[in-house]
Amino acid sequence: MESISTKNSSSSNILSKIRKFGGHMSGMVMPNLGAFVGWGLMAALFIPNGWFPNENLAQMVGPILNYLFPLLIGYTAGYNIHGQRGGVIGAFATMGVIVGADITMISGAMIMGPLSAWVLKKFDEVTQDKIKPGFEMFVNNFSLGIIGAIFAIFAFLTVGPSIRALIAVLTTGVQWATDNNLIPALSIFMAPAQVLFLNNVVNHGILAPIGYAQAAEFGKSIMFLVDTNNGPLLGTLFSVWLFGKGKAKSTAPMAMFIAGIAGIGEVYFPFVLANPILVFATMGGLAVSLFLQVLLGGGLIGVASPGSLINIALMTPKDAIFANFVSILAGFIVSTLLGMVLLKLFGSGEDNDDLAKEFNVGGRKVKTVDNFTMKENSSKSINELESLASSVKKIQVACDSGMGSSAMGATVLRKRLKKEGFEHIEVKNSSANRIDMDTDIVVTLESLIDRARISGKNPNTAYIPINNFLKDDDYNEVVSFVAHREQSLESSSVLSKELLNEENIILGAKFDNQLEAIKASGKILVEQGYVKEKYIDDMVERNNNISVYIGNHVAIPHGLEDSQNQIIKSGISIIQVPEGVDFGEGNTANVIVGIAGKNDDHLAIISRLAELFIDENNVEKIRNAKTKQEILGLIYQK
Repeated sequence: MESISTKNSSSSNILSKIRKFGGHMSGMVMPNLGAFVGWGLMAALFIPNGWFPNENLAQMVGPILNYLFPLLIGYTAGYNIHGQRGGVIGAFATMGVIVGADITMISGAMIMGPLSAWVLKKFDEVTQDKIKPGFEMFVNNFSLGIIGAIFAIFAFLTVGPSIRALIAVLTTGVQWATDNNLIPALSIFMAPAQVLFLNNVVNHGILAPIGYAQAAEFGKSIMFLVDTNNGPLLGTLFSVWLFGKGKAKSTAPMAMFIAGIAGIGEVYFPFVLANPILVFATMGGLAVSLFLQVLLGGGLIGVASPGSLINIALMTPKDAIFANFVSILAGFIVSTLLGMVLLKLFGSGEDNDDLAKEFNVGGRKVKTVDNFTMKENSSKSINELESLASSVKKIQVACDSGMGSSAMGATVLRKRLKKEGFEHIEVKNSSANRIDMDTDIVVTLESLIDRARISGKNPNTAYIPINNFLKDDDYNEVVSFVAHREQSLESSSVLSKELLNEENIILGAKFDNQLEAIKASGKILVEQGYVKEKYIDDMVERNNNISVYIGNHVAIPHGLEDSQNQIIKSGISIIQVPEGVDFGEGNTANVIVGIAGKNDDHLAIISRLAELFIDENNVEKIRNAKTKQEILGLIYQK
């Protein structure tokens, strides 16, 4: 039994890794799917054998395919790994494969985009604490430029030629299958080539020349129906519609319409990239379809481009009508049945019986038992997590594209939170690739958790998976988490006093200028062990860039975006300046609040201070306070 369990666990881990890899592949494509649809429409309408041929407009079709798409995928892949810097270097490195090859390099972009971004990310992690203040922009720009140039050259010299070599191998395989009457075996090449975006290269560069030679001799060719045969891919999409789950299930019908009627097969690829096991459904359906075409004498008189069912019908000669109809229908049925079996055996990649029982906070798995949140393998309650963040201010509901299911989910959650009395929490929808730094909780499908964590740069963001975006009960854990976070905040006086206490407050201070005031607020933070002494220089530089005076006679000196390495722990200082200090342009500050924020664990007090400072009467109370206890009482009052 132990051996069987181990094997099952091993198989599950392998499948999980395959799905995770597929999720990353899909994540490069899905955000750009709209561009693929737009290109497909332009190709369907304006190319020479399109619906409305237009030589002038058709000039855009090639450059969009050969340049824009690889760059979009390279940028998206890089962005998913390392944000804006990752996106820039991903696009830069992708230019190497574009220029280094004479075929569409979408597959090359899928290699160079993530690879270059990953290397840059590792470089940034190693150097982030070693860059001297003032040199950040210099190092960041030159590191990206140098590493990007190296990868672009590497791609130009190696990746492009490697892809061309792969095409040569595929060409040899196609010719061998044709010469040996093993045309159904072409499905072994074609099904994976499609989802790797090599379909156009294989179709137009390999199959079409052979097909035209055969058509000239026999009046038709099966080669024209290897890639453009819509039956198998429509069957795979149909199985996802019937037996899949989540966003894939809900979007499959539209993808079928776009692929079948408009002939834009690219909309099918992300479904298989997200769940690679489905490639065997398409492969099996295509093999059966090709076998029947050989048996019954099917084929087309030319390339059906775009590969819509309508175009296939128009390119079908009279003696192949029955053969093409039967073979395409058979491919549809077989791939549907195979897809059903595969989804039943291996799952859709989006289902998990334990989703409502487990979530991630700061990289740690957290489970819930009887509505009481507990750390896995621990008897400690949610109070252990209270140091991770303050009360929940913002929640993101994330899906693949950030447009459909997540938008509906955000609406459901927003209504649920309002019902529970948490209407003050901002709820927004987004793509799993676009997680904001200030987000407290990310709600998404289990299959997208890893992608969301890569995108989210805040280590204190909680990631809570759900089964169904539209099911109210699936948000129980989110509401429970929010409630516990609020309860922890109410009882967090010990934590708060670590951030702000009597030793952090100075009464009756006098300063000749704003520079003295800023340095004094930083000096308190240094003396109390919150920051290193260099942090004071960052506070001064911040004020030189943008005044730290915020209005209502309050100034809040703090560091720069790159000051995290100077912060030991979060802390706040308050200086009372009864006579005020001039911050320029007629602005006088009577309250100086120095801030050092390590992650987000200082936000509870910042939020409270913001509430206080909105009302000038509270600022006046702090200005006139006789004791430090008066100020603390005003801040911590319930």
